[in-house]
Amino acid sequence: MQIFQVFRLGAVVLTSVLFAKSGLSTADIGAYEMLLYIGVLFTFLWVNGLLQGMPPVYAQLDESGRKSFIFNNFLVFCGLSALLFLVLVGGQKWMIPFLTGQPDLPHYTLFCTFLLLNVPSLPVEYIYLLREQPRQIVVWGGVVSGLQVAVFFIPLWLGMGIGTSFLMLAVLGAGKFLWTLLLVLRVAAIRMDMPLLRRYLVFSGPLMANLLVGNLILLFDNWLVGWYYQDTAVFAVFRYGSREFPLAVALATALATAMIPRLSASPEKGLAEMKDKTRRLMHLIFPLTILLLFVSKPLFPLVFNPDFAASAGLFNIYLLITASRVLLPNAIVLSRGFPAAILRVGIAELLIKIMLGFVFIHWFGLPGVAWSAVLAFFWEKLGLIWFLEKNQGIKTSEWLDIQWYAIYVGLLFTAFCISMYL
Repeated sequence: MQIFQVFRLGAVVLTSVLFAKSGLSTADIGAYEMLLYIGVLFTFLWVNGLLQGMPPVYAQLDESGRKSFIFNNFLVFCGLSALLFLVLVGGQKWMIPFLTGQPDLPHYTLFCTFLLLNVPSLPVEYIYLLREQPRQIVVWGGVVSGLQVAVFFIPLWLGMGIGTSFLMLAVLGAGKFLWTLLLVLRVAAIRMDMPLLRRYLVFSGPLMANLLVGNLILLFDNWLVGWYYQDTAVFAVFRYGSREFPLAVALATALATAMIPRLSASPEKGLAEMKDKTRRLMHLIFPLTILLLFVSKPLFPLVFNPDFAASAGLFNIYLLITASRVLLPNAIVLSRGFPAAILRVGIAELLIKIMLGFVFIHWFGLPGVAWSAVLAFFWEKLGLIWFLEKNQGIKTSEWLDIQWYAIYVGLLFTAFCISMYL
């Protein structure tokens, strides 16, 4: 799963680099980023909640129930993606201006078609995970990530235009959908199970709500910048800078996902294992993050293009989120069966983010938006740590090497301060 996440986020970074080198204007790139923003807002929020709900529900079923679950899960994704397509296409006349400040966006319908076909294929890696097929996870991740980059940029390099690129994305989505359908038909029992569907949706509901709240924090930043500046070029500069360290996101997310069943099955051993694995994660992630703080400013104009030089300063601020990203109290809370606690903390986090966002963008401009995100993410982790300490009696020292964490956080913020004057 960690390798899969690296492939996926690597494709995102490579897409950004190739886009910047494509010769398209910053305004055109900004329009593409706005399409991605809409897609994330309406698609990947509920998708991640449903994906996170798959392992706990699947683990509690017998073999017959597991086969039925895979088929019913596929039906849920197909039905919701179809509903989403109707909403996005039917409401585009008012939705695009409200969300982006633009009267329309080029290739919007083609992009929505890609979402319609692509979303039902997103559980594939989880199906392989649940069936204990790690090799298939790696192969699937490498193939689909590579193809997604290739089918989008080859038409651009051949001079066929970005419209052809979006068309090829839709074709790729159709291919992924067909693969998913064949996989489900091969491993699942083809029968509707309404009690199982209700159980799955009820369990995943708080997870979807929490992810919606959590991701709205970052999506709010995109909306705020688009609404405040109403300039696609400024929006592109912000989008290229408002990125976390992809490797930190990939490894931390995959580790949290993998630890949930271990924490559920054996809490004490799971906490000790999390402490050890988190320490190793810190030894890898923090030195690389500190290195990026010092090289991002000269690298951004080279990797992307000179129009994105201003994005480097924003990127350095967002790198500070690494200090909260390596903390994984949410995995422990979820393993204990308290998704509602995560949701309550997330709602408070969103309210803090909105308040700080409006104030900081007025005072500090785009860097203020970045700082509001850093503070909001820290609040989420501190809130969950407080819940574990006070409500569950789980000391932070049981699952986190506090000494190493304090050393690395101190070095990270010291390096950030030095990098500001280089």
